Amino acid sequence: MRYKLIVFDCDLTLWDHPDVSSLKLPFRLLNEDEAVDSEGEVVRLYKGVREVLRTLKDSGYILSIASWNKPEPVFQLLDLFKLRGLFTYPQVEPHPDKAKMIRRLLRRLREDGIEVKPHEVVYVDDRDIHLPKILEEIGPVRFLRMWRDIKDHEDLLRLFR
Repeated sequence: MRYKLIVFDCDLTLWDHPDVSSLKLPFRLLNEDEAVDSEGEVVRLYKGVREVLRTLKDSGYILSIASWNKPEPVFQLLDLFKLRGLFTYPQVEPHPDKAKMIRRLLRRLREDGIEVKPHEVVYVDDRDIHLPKILEEIGPVRFLRMWRDIKDHEDLLRLFR
């Protein structure tokens, strides 16, 4: 089966922090994979994330985000880590309805003339709490649970090669 769209969670999926909405802006870059908030709390991009995302994008996959967070910290981190440009219509909203976010993303892609069917979507998250509603409202999206179904981001890349 050919997938077209890979939708990522952010917290504990792309980076090691469980809730970047709880951090104090602004962030400051420590190195290409670490940022610190104004109170000294560090957020680390997981090893290999940048390279895996670039490889997936270069291979023709559409990448996006569905994140239950305040938008400002997520977008600030994506900019600092130089990742924002890899994602198409990232959905970052301060509520847990990821089905709504994915539905909006699919609608925006359709408006651009890109038709993505539910079975062509892969959703990657460290938790499965949103999955029942996504399956009910979107359809047969493939779910990969980070750290359980895939052990690291390189493992994710191996799945799509």
